[in-house]
Amino acid sequence: MRDLPDFDTLMWLAQNQPEKLDSLQQALSDELIAESDSNREQLRKVNHNLKQRLARCSNPYHRCLISIQMMRAKFASLASVLENPESYRQQKAEVIPLKRKSI
Repeated sequence: MRDLPDFDTLMWLAQNQPEKLDSLQQALSDELIAESDSNREQLRKVNHNLKQRLARCSNPYHRCLISIQMMRAKFASLASVLENPESYRQQKAEVIPLKRKSI
């Protein structure tokens, strides 16, 4: 995986070439996801969800808040699993069959 540019370079990109910073972020995310063996599909879904939510943001501060909210939610769910793994293992989804409508 390529090295992350220094802070000053990232700041300059954010101020002068935000589209280039976005493409760097996407390239680094794609590389990280490609390197994952067991979580690749889940990471793709999280990345897609993040991109969809960030696309609705109006400014960089809003993007930061959305990212922090998503990370907190993931950490909270991970903490609940670590604190009570038996409860997590006992969870079962109820599958409800859908009935077809006749036309």
